[in-house]
Amino acid sequence: MFGEDPWKNTAPYSRVGFVPEHEKLHDWMTAFDFVTTFARLHGLTREEAEREAKRVLKFVSLDDVMHKQIGQYSKGMRQRVKIAHALVNDPELIILDEPLQGCDPLARTTIMNVIKELGAMGRTVLVSSHILGEIERITEQIVILHRGRILALGNSHAIREMLDQHPHKIVLKCENPRDVAKHVIEIEQITGMSFVENKKLILETNNLGDVHKQLPNLIVNSGFNVTGIDNPDDDLKSILTYLTGGYL
Repeated sequence: MFGEDPWKNTAPYSRVGFVPEHEKLHDWMTAFDFVTTFARLHGLTREEAEREAKRVLKFVSLDDVMHKQIGQYSKGMRQRVKIAHALVNDPELIILDEPLQGCDPLARTTIMNVIKELGAMGRTVLVSSHILGEIERITEQIVILHRGRILALGNSHAIREMLDQHPHKIVLKCENPRDVAKHVIEIEQITGMSFVENKKLILETNNLGDVHKQLPNLIVNSGFNVTGIDNPDDDLKSILTYLTGGYL
């Protein structure tokens, strides 16, 4: 870590901020006192610690409630206190373990914005999460791990390109799917079809990109009323399922 073996030299720890998945916050303390205490543990004077505590609590949008007891905070606010305490030493590397777990949609958006802003500031931010759709909203740079092994590394688009050997599904919502199927079957990359309650046509293909290039023009030219096109398996969760052989 930073060129040092952290098992032999603890000096790199001072350059790291860590947000654990499980919390052991002191509910009787205010967020300001909690973060100030950790700043003092990093060697800052009381004046420096209080100044830095105010800075990081403002950064995570808790400056207006920083003198309330943590026990009165929501889950999302408690997560932001944990992030603030991890930033008080101005770290170069920030590690966040499941920072979005248990948060409501507004809190998740706030925390994701904080993470993206840290990245924009040039910090290295490592996020471990099972909320895969939201990871895509934070970054395109993804590492997929399974039982200690790296299964994939790169951005989500590059990882998806690895999956061409797996069938993808395209769901068309339409009034007469059987009639639509007679025209869509002209696309040679389509390998299978099925129907759901005479309201949806499900296509299977090993080449999602090529089908999507041809599908819109074919639908428009045929004159059919197609009200929706969806790719239910075109996300990181599906990628992980494919790469692990369905065993998550």
